Amino acid sequence: MKLKKLMALTMAGVMTFSLAACGGGSGSTTDSGDSGETAADEGGEAASGDVDKSIAYIVGNLGDKSFNDSGETGMERLREMGWDCKTIEAGDETKADKWEDTMLDAIDEGYHYIVASSTYRDIIMKLAEEYPENEFVVFDDSMDESEIPDNVAFIFYAQNEGSYLVGQMAAGMTESGVVAVNVGMDNPVISDFVTGFINGVQDYDPNVKVVKAAVGSWTEPAKMKELCLTQARDQNADVFYQVAGGSGTGLFEACVETGNWAIGVDSDQYAYYKDSENPELADVILTSMLKNVGDSLVAFFEQVEGGEDVWGKVNSLGLSDNAVGYVDNEFFQQNVPQEVRDAMAESKEKIANGELEVQSYYDFADESEYQALLDSVAP
Repeated sequence: MKLKKLMALTMAGVMTFSLAACGGGSGSTTDSGDSGETAADEGGEAASGDVDKSIAYIVGNLGDKSFNDSGETGMERLREMGWDCKTIEAGDETKADKWEDTMLDAIDEGYHYIVASSTYRDIIMKLAEEYPENEFVVFDDSMDESEIPDNVAFIFYAQNEGSYLVGQMAAGMTESGVVAVNVGMDNPVISDFVTGFINGVQDYDPNVKVVKAAVGSWTEPAKMKELCLTQARDQNADVFYQVAGGSGTGLFEACVETGNWAIGVDSDQYAYYKDSENPELADVILTSMLKNVGDSLVAFFEQVEGGEDVWGKVNSLGLSDNAVGYVDNEFFQQNVPQEVRDAMAESKEKIANGELEVQSYYDFADESEYQALLDSVAP
């Protein structure tokens, strides 16, 4: 099936959420080891009504000041709203052989909803068949809705739209005419980030070149730092966008060393680092492309509690839902010229109202078309 056809099927399952923009803060290190008592002791019944309110949030590791921590902020809010949420750190890809057991333990403890990112999709789909009385949420992913079981819901973000906006900024800020987008690992969702970014760069200034590379891990900041230093030295890149989870710290470290600008991802990484033990990293982060994972999870479970139809479909969220965007803080305003900020704001409005359609990785017929895009902008 062509990628474009897949996306067309995906968009048929659109559900609109009202999302608040993700603000600053620090990543939680919640260890809810004994929070399973509520779900197990009450036999999975909700504190009120007949909706089971027990959630197991499966995450690689907290503390990435990005994607995983954004999801945890949603769990914290759900706890405040009376949900029994247990956050389970399953470890990075080196612990992949234990991931399924981790989810099975959560089910055995009485947790009804299993929530995990696209990293765990194959395991989720397997367990959904084996445990039809449980319900599973895969966020940051999409698939043909005809193949989604009735006890599974997908949440998909238009990361290409948010990446387009920071791509415009990168093109407006570069002095060398070369910018970089570096990722943790390649997969369709990450390629969608890259596609949107490249198109934002090119639409702002078609003369700006883009280098792209992957470090092969979400947890290797040292490798990311070395990669960025090499790109700055050998390819003259001077604005760097990271889509790399915990590896992204290395990109910020490299930018501090070289005096270049950086763009964060998923959460307000300027705010995270400004309040961290390494505040100097914040001083290179012009903005972050927001993917409001925490807000989307809260909105999703509000829909569940309200009895709305969210299962067996892809729930798609973009700029019009405020599910993606960019950080517009004082540091951004002080360092990004007005004309660049105006261009970003104009594009944001046009994308949200449907006047501007941003190219997506899912528009390509096959991988060769995506590679052709990468080749067309390489220095």
